[in-house]
Amino acid sequence: MRKSLMLLMVVACTVYGDLKIESLKWTNDYEMLVKLNMKVENDIVGLDINHNGIRDDVEYYVEQKYKSDPFEKEIFLESAKKIQTILELSANTPLAKRVKLDNELIELYTCRDYMLYKLDVKDISSKMKEKLNFKSRVLNTNDRLRAYIEHKKKVLDFGEEDIAKMEVDSKRIACENRYKSLMNPDLVTSK
Repeated sequence: MRKSLMLLMVVACTVYGDLKIESLKWTNDYEMLVKLNMKVENDIVGLDINHNGIRDDVEYYVEQKYKSDPFEKEIFLESAKKIQTILELSANTPLAKRVKLDNELIELYTCRDYMLYKLDVKDISSKMKEKLNFKSRVLNTNDRLRAYIEHKKKVLDFGEEDIAKMEVDSKRIACENRYKSLMNPDLVTSK
């Protein structure tokens, strides 16, 4: 009975794909989301009831963990979506597209880390470990981890380019503006 009720709820939620994850009362149980995600046929894709490109178990984790920190919440949700896109790339995806996605993901992490250091956050090593915990939740099956490693191998074989100082400065300012817009509109942008 319980399983059929759960299946009925999943089907009903699938029909209403524009629902937000927090509006689904039965998703208040993270462990249930993880179990449902593990039973989805495609191990890479996983369960994404609201069709926003982020697996529901990862979305719930980030929403709960960072509910009082809009900056980190947005960074990790965007990162989850970017990683999911990377995991779903076909084997013949052009290398330039892979490199672009990988660089965008690195920029998200770099922006977060930069703001943590700039704000002199207490217990910075613990905050840095949160990124590893997040990645372990996103890459939580053999297929997902294997797909991500294969992607990284292709990207690393391509090599890295040096970034011009002007580009670094513009990315730093963009990161600070992003933080300001999410956390404190009164912060002054550095120059």
